[in-house]
Amino acid sequence: MITFGRKLKHLRQKNHLTQKELGIALGFPEDSADIRIAQYEADARKPRDEILAKMTKILYVPIDILTVPVLSEPKELFICLVQKAGDHFRFPA
Repeated sequence: MITFGRKLKHLRQKNHLTQKELGIALGFPEDSADIRIAQYEADARKPRDEILAKMTKILYVPIDILTVPVLSEPKELFICLVQKAGDHFRFPA
């Protein structure tokens, strides 16, 4: 699955921003701005809703781009479909 952190890093680089520049633009103190963004990109922490909203404006993307999970492998799609269909189908014992 393409994680929030991977999407954030890709969009940050696409917009030619360093971690520090993005962090400062989001309102984090200069001495910890890059650390906070690194934590988001490593999926070590998730941003609050108001920070997420600021990210979408700075990175010029709709919020869904950052928040909707993206499946990157066919087996992930299969697992999701099986989980969703579990209550509808009965497999023989």
